[in-house]
Amino acid sequence: MSRAAADWRRFLTGRYAAFRTLAISDAVAVSLGGDSLSIPLVTTLGASPALATLIGLLPFLGGMLQALTPTALRRSGGNLRRLTLQIASLGLLRPLLYLGVVIAIAAEALPPLAGIFLIAIGFSFGATAQAIAGANVQTWFGRILPERERRFVAPRALAVQFGLGSILLVPVALMVRVGEADLGVLIYAPAFVGALIASLAFIVALRGLPSPGAVRPARPHAATNLSEPVRRFIRTNTISAVGAGFAPYLSVYAIVVLHQSAAYAILLSAIGSAAALIGAILIGNWLEHGSASRLYRASLIASGLSMASSVFAGPWNPYAPLVLLIVVVFITLSFAARMLSAQERLLRLALPDEVVQAQSTFGSINAGALAVGQGAGVAVLALLPVTYPTYVGIFLITGALRLVAAATADVGEGWGTATRIHHGDTLATEPALESQR
Repeated sequence: MSRAAADWRRFLTGRYAAFRTLAISDAVAVSLGGDSLSIPLVTTLGASPALATLIGLLPFLGGMLQALTPTALRRSGGNLRRLTLQIASLGLLRPLLYLGVVIAIAAEALPPLAGIFLIAIGFSFGATAQAIAGANVQTWFGRILPERERRFVAPRALAVQFGLGSILLVPVALMVRVGEADLGVLIYAPAFVGALIASLAFIVALRGLPSPGAVRPARPHAATNLSEPVRRFIRTNTISAVGAGFAPYLSVYAIVVLHQSAAYAILLSAIGSAAALIGAILIGNWLEHGSASRLYRASLIASGLSMASSVFAGPWNPYAPLVLLIVVVFITLSFAARMLSAQERLLRLALPDEVVQAQSTFGSINAGALAVGQGAGVAVLALLPVTYPTYVGIFLITGALRLVAAATADVGEGWGTATRIHHGDTLATEPALESQR
């Protein structure tokens, strides 16, 4: 435990300033501009559960554009830095649109339906840009950091991104709870201003990273040309992603079925993020030396069982709001573990000349699978009565798909196994950044 604390102190001080700023600014932008606020907002503006879920589907469709990253890199002469900065700049559209919408609605210059439409546009563009830029940043890390140093920095940076939202969402939930009756949707404005500032800080932090040099993908081909371990991992993750996409927004479920307030829906995300913060800190530290494959499979099992447990948070249960909070804690913990381990697993499996292709293929197929799952969820909520029994079916199916994915996952020899298949020589040398101490 003392070593873990020492490693985190090392990451949070000194020469890792650019990586810390990048992670923190991204965490703030996602927390204040992501679905934790936008989905409860559109629901309170009058969006049906099916429409709210459809809005959540849009970024997944946009995320399929990650397949074009290798082509974009070749056309830009391999300039990963410029491409990532351009994509990240598109993310500014999200908080700007959100801010304009709540101000216009508060001034009665914009009807709620038009506001929902504009929020959907901002959410789509912003979340898509965030996903593609994030994948590019992971490739960037791999270019500027030796393997041991990447293993130290990347999981901890991701842990900060996944967990830091808890610090922000709790006061935001309280702010909405206290001020919504008097200010209406205008109470969201300070959060969206914060998201805009954080998005700008993210771009500034990107500019401060060392240049990754020219990144020219060596294989401008389809996913079938990836190495077999990478293809197997992507297939397993596809099953998991379909299940994750089919999962409903629990914030919408809380508002529509349990008749809770928007503040409670935001609090759900805040509590989940608090659990993710603690879990991600431990996971990010452990992944430096531990098995990403075993953690990935365990996260699938945990998320499947947690999602299925949502059936106990029914309107028949007087403690349903408390049960839902507990379920969200476990779901978010498993989500953080799955995201951290999946990214690390992919980078450990990829051949040196297929990293960019593997990242882009993984991202686009993952987004497509999420879109398929969420599209099915939209259809179910649009065609069937929006009642507890309908949600029970959704909870059980999405949980079962995670368990099926877990059954197909390849794992290493043990929990302490952390070999990189194709870069053992790099692991045997001291990292360049370490020698600068």
